[in-house]
Amino acid sequence: MKKIGFALLFFLFMSQTVYADFDMQAAIDAARPGEIVHIPAGRYQGNFIVTKPITLQGEEGTELIGERDKPALRIENTAKVTVENITLSGKNKAIVASDVDGLELRKLQIKDVHTGVHIQRSKNVRIHEVNVAGSEAHYSQKGNGVAVFKSEDITIEGNTIERVQDGIYVEEVTRVVVQRNKVTSSRYGTHFMYTSDAEALFNTYLHNVTGLMIMMTTDILLENNTVANHFDFNGYGMLLYDVQQAKIKLNTIKNNRTGVALQKSSNIQIETNDFQMNQTALEGTKVNGDTTASSNNFTGNILTARSDKQGFQLVSNYYDDYSGIDLKDNGFGDIPYVAVSSFGQWMVRQPVYQYFVASPSVILLTSLDQQINKTEKNMLIDNTPRLVMKDTKEKNKVNMVQMLVGLFLTLSSLWLWKRGITE
Repeated sequence: MKKIGFALLFFLFMSQTVYADFDMQAAIDAARPGEIVHIPAGRYQGNFIVTKPITLQGEEGTELIGERDKPALRIENTAKVTVENITLSGKNKAIVASDVDGLELRKLQIKDVHTGVHIQRSKNVRIHEVNVAGSEAHYSQKGNGVAVFKSEDITIEGNTIERVQDGIYVEEVTRVVVQRNKVTSSRYGTHFMYTSDAEALFNTYLHNVTGLMIMMTTDILLENNTVANHFDFNGYGMLLYDVQQAKIKLNTIKNNRTGVALQKSSNIQIETNDFQMNQTALEGTKVNGDTTASSNNFTGNILTARSDKQGFQLVSNYYDDYSGIDLKDNGFGDIPYVAVSSFGQWMVRQPVYQYFVASPSVILLTSLDQQINKTEKNMLIDNTPRLVMKDTKEKNKVNMVQMLVGLFLTLSSLWLWKRGITE
């Protein structure tokens, strides 16, 4: 029995280390521009390179394994390259693309690497349906899931990334769309640096240190993202530092240590977002007066907003802790909402104070804050607090056409059924 067991173990070990006979690099070299190189299922160890416009198409079970510290696949000085349906692994980077005009990466599985995809000096790049799974090591020992440097016209869409340093890192890029990705258990979900004309749409960021980190970037739209459970000591749902011209709308921002933090930024419009159960929902430091938070819903947050002396504008938001009345019957409270909270400021400095939330003494202190700060006209005052939550999600809106058609069909069926009975 022991001999049989050793034989089985030997067979299993060898099956994991046998590589396919197909000469992949020779096939790449022999392909003419525009051709598809079909890669049979199997494990291919090496450092492969593409320098011509071709498609690399794998089968189920096709895997490229990078040797030593070099990338498993390099794509350089070419155009119109597609790589699809392949698994990649190795010690360093899975894919490095340099000076490429027209690159599509799709349906790739990347595992056991330092960095998943590294793009530089390229344009017209689309990365979609790529899964990157990092290791359990500390963030400092890991690379990024997808990283793009000094490029333009980039689309990163529908990817799943977990346990890396930054899920999606974008630096010095013009015109980039990051949409419908899911990034979890990483340092930053998406990290924009020195970038312009950027969009982050319909992404999901969960359990990272910070969901969206945006630094030294101009003209950015953050819309319809779900940013939740960033609760470490330095955890933020979104952090904008030295950012100009940003619009943050229709996002769900919940259960973060700080929902949205603005630092040294200007012309930021925060509108129609749902801030739910954050320790601090909105925070501003050295923010210009042209920054506005309007038509948002603030529910279940311990501290709604805080800022330095510069403050920012609150306009027509809904606050679940507002207790004013509406004698004018216009949907807005007759007295201003004051976001200043002494207890909230203490609680932010000493999180253990959160256990006293809703205690009689804290309720009394908050009431005193509201009375004392009514005369303050410049900081964290909303003069038109909304009394009803604003429906911020298009998906929740009732489709009137569908409802009327459904009602018509229902009534018609009832009429026909009744007529059939009476006849």
